[in-house]
Amino acid sequence: MQIGKITNYAIKNINFGRRLTPEEEIDYKKNALKPAFDYLGTKEVSMIMHGTCFPQEERDIGVGTPYGKVAAQLIPFEMLHGFNSNQLGPVGELSSNYEISPYKSAIATKNPLFIDFDKLTTSNYGYLLSKENDINPVMKKNQNSEKNYAYSDFDKAFESSDKLLKKAYNNFIDKLSYNQECENPELFKLKKEYDEFKKKNSEKLENAAIFNVLKKLNGTDDFTQWNYTDKNLKTEKRDEHTESRLEYLKNTFRKEMDIYKFGQFLVNKQMKENADLRKDYGFKYISDMLVGVSKADEWANQDIFLKGYRMGCPYGGENNGMQKWDIPVLDPKKLFNQDGSLGKSGQYLKEKLEDALTNFDNLRIDHALGLVDPYIYSKDGKRKGNVSTMPDIDPDKNFEKVLNRIVLPTLEEHGIDKNSPVWEDLVTVTPVFQKIYYDENHLPGITQLEYERAENHLGSKNWTLVGSHDSNPAHQMIKRDWTKNSEAWNPMYLAGVLNAINPSNASQYCNKIANDDKERVKAKFAEMFMMSDKVQISFADFFGIDKTYNQGGIANPNNWKLRLNNKYEDSYYKNLSSDNPTAINMPEVLKMALQGKAEMDIAKGAPADKVWLDTAKTLYTLNKYAEILKEKE
Repeated sequence: MQIGKITNYAIKNINFGRRLTPEEEIDYKKNALKPAFDYLGTKEVSMIMHGTCFPQEERDIGVGTPYGKVAAQLIPFEMLHGFNSNQLGPVGELSSNYEISPYKSAIATKNPLFIDFDKLTTSNYGYLLSKENDINPVMKKNQNSEKNYAYSDFDKAFESSDKLLKKAYNNFIDKLSYNQECENPELFKLKKEYDEFKKKNSEKLENAAIFNVLKKLNGTDDFTQWNYTDKNLKTEKRDEHTESRLEYLKNTFRKEMDIYKFGQFLVNKQMKENADLRKDYGFKYISDMLVGVSKADEWANQDIFLKGYRMGCPYGGENNGMQKWDIPVLDPKKLFNQDGSLGKSGQYLKEKLEDALTNFDNLRIDHALGLVDPYIYSKDGKRKGNVSTMPDIDPDKNFEKVLNRIVLPTLEEHGIDKNSPVWEDLVTVTPVFQKIYYDENHLPGITQLEYERAENHLGSKNWTLVGSHDSNPAHQMIKRDWTKNSEAWNPMYLAGVLNAINPSNASQYCNKIANDDKERVKAKFAEMFMMSDKVQISFADFFGIDKTYNQGGIANPNNWKLRLNNKYEDSYYKNLSSDNPTAINMPEVLKMALQGKAEMDIAKGAPADKVWLDTAKTLYTLNKYAEILKEKE
């Protein structure tokens, strides 16, 4: 795996934990991480961290942003420790402060909570805001804490973002009215960019802005509860009041709609700036194309969805029964036209993919089954099953054509190999899905070591992880009896994997990890690096945070709120140098994986002298830096 360039970045308030000197950083990357990754065959190391999880600033609106200056400071830190990408969650607009799951966010519009308002105090943004007069009175001041994590405050975030966005827009209009272009060229450059953005995205911006007004007027974003005219403004059921209603909304709420569009412009502009920054670093962001759609997207595109049906899952609900996800289903009869071109549903799916890839470098595809053979149920409760079992609904088997005629060609257009995305295939495999996804296209999936052994997927192109964004941190997993006693975490198995040529060492190590949960967790991550070329690590695991980002299926008030604190580097190094470290010491884990791989190669017949000659220096250097990171400052 290529280790990208890392520029110098500020390190402040070093109170705990030994950090590497600039000279050591170079040696660490060149003589420890890179040769370890090369021998192990590691190509991708991605940190799972959704957008709102990004670090606190001294002051912020209450949630993190993956596009601001703090994100730009985090990237070099991640790269220093071997990561070459972040897997973000969906980055679409949230409907409200009480519906904060990113998996219920919009597709066509982005999350304005991710705007870095500090940037609006600079010349590049025409000095739209003042730090002292505009930002500081609104933004939340984050207090230093001994905890190695923080929680997002979505109530504050929505309130602060709304205030600052209105202020920025008003200042934008005012400054344009009394400034000449020669006096403030950056302001007029910003106006030109804004006008071009509105022209390019006119329809989806107008639809989203109107929906934003209507949900306030109607007191809910559930458009099925609206009056007939508002509900059907964008459908084939438009009535005689439609045009007058649209005209009224546009005239009466023009400024509110313009502020909304300006917010979309700003967040998209900062996404592009961040993409340019990442390109310079050689660092990637992985987007997340959610299987669902937001209420706003569904309202604006009602005619492309299958009437009377929703998408779900056949298991995992009450008493392990059906889960009703309440996700609209694309109408299979509208996926393709008779001449083979894309129908309205197909065009929407294509645009959905394009939106997920714009300003991103790779993609996580949520619930791959939903693209091939979705499990659906009728709202009246009379029918349920996979689309492939309902020939009246999909008589031309159009869903079976989606991968090869929409998804894979779109990836190819963006220069993304079909094996690169994080294909979420943790599904009930139907015969149709088996045939199209695995047998014909040989697509990879996810190996989750929380439940599986890595050896069962050797040679696959899967992304491998211990836990996902829905998992407990590994140090919490291992406390559960069913995890500790599972085959995936079996001490004899892990000891054998990591000690292939010395039974005595394997026996001693087995006893060690059987009685020490922290050591067994290290062994699990070493197993991952040893047997997988594309790996993911949750931010909670890497930083040693003992809280869960999202407890799937459980209504926890802290779901989706966990984030890094404003002293995340101090917290990380303090954790590593403590008497009870839970953060991942990357060189320590890589040393275990590298030694395990070397022994495995020897056990398979590779010449021992050559293997140890090839790995001795790297093992020594990894051990050196593993011990340095354990030193106290």
